[in-house]
Amino acid sequence: MQPNSALALGHETAPNVELLRRNGWSLNSVVGAYCVAWKGRDEVVFQWREGTWQRVGGRGSNEDL
Repeated sequence: MQPNSALALGHETAPNVELLRRNGWSLNSVVGAYCVAWKGRDEVVFQWREGTWQRVGGRGSNEDL
């Protein structure tokens, strides 16, 4: 196994879009670590950082995941 492989690091490196879906967000687009999602009237840009989705822009919700 490579010393820097995802298994050796012990944490997820790929964005987990299912976390957004489980929290009621509908996905518009996912590019790299960024996702545009909406819930009701809120349209938000999230960034996948350190194993969680964090709001970085948009209008509406202040919700982080």
